[in-house]
Parts: sequence; structure tokens; C-alpha cells
Amino acid sequence: MYVLYIFSMETHDPDLIDLLIAERAGDQARMVWRAREARRAAGVAWSGMAPPPCPPPRTEPERLTAARAKLAARRRWRGSAQGRFVGAVAQVQAAARDLHAGGERAREAAARGFQDERETCEAIARDLRRQTLGLIAGVRAARRAVRDLS
Repeated sequence: MYVLYIFSMETHDPDLIDLLIAERAGDQARMVWRAREARRAAGVAWSGMAPPPCPPPRTEPERLTAARAKLAARRRWRGSAQGRFVGAVAQVQAAARDLHAGGERAREAAARGFQDERETCEAIARDLRRQTLGLIAGVRAARRAVRDLS
């Protein structure tokens, strides 16, 4: 892609590249919307009802500057107590989903024949333990983030 080619020499930060792609997509969507609004107002229109003139499209350096500013703001937020708390809660939610799915797999294996599925059940039990540890780590991280507010 054009954006990736121009700026891949400058940075290898995937978050920045994703934001830069989003900036280009946003600019494109705004241009399409403005063109649609201009077509809608073409012909007979009341005075003052036409859309404002379309500003020139942003340059790649302007988009890069906007993407960098958004990335810096995102990283500041992620490093804040609130950002760390929300990240930890997301970790807990993912672990809970994995635990639920693992529990379902365990019940299905046991229903097929507990003796015959012993190795499968042991593997699932190990996975459940690992997922539980991830959940506990997420809860601890969330509690630390809340404590950091005081």
C-alpha cells in the first residue's frame, strides 16, 4: 500500500501504521460525503443551503502528524491508571471467555467417555489452570490500577 511504502522506511510501529491507514480512510470517507452533499445541493437550492466548500485534502505529512498525535494520546491513556484498569479488565474478560470455552470442552470430553478421554481431560485441565492464572493476574493488575488512584 502507498502509505506503508512511504512511511515504512521511517517507522516500523504497527500502531502508527494502523492509525495512518485510518487517517487516510477517514479523509476518503469525508471526501465521498462532501461530494454526495454537493450533488444533492446541485441545481436549484435555497440561498445558504449548499454545503461549505471542500477544503483541500490533507497531505501525507499532515496525516502522519495527526496519526502521531493520536498514537501519543492513546499511549498516554494506556499508561494512566484508568487505561491500565480497562486493559486489565479486558484481560480478565478474555480469560473468562477462554475458561468458559475450556469448561465446555471439558464437559464434552467427559460426556464422550471419561475413561477414554483421560488424556484430553488432563490437557484441558492444564489449559483451565493456565487460563485461571491469567484471570487472576488480570484481577491483580486491575486492583493495582485502582490503588494507583489514591
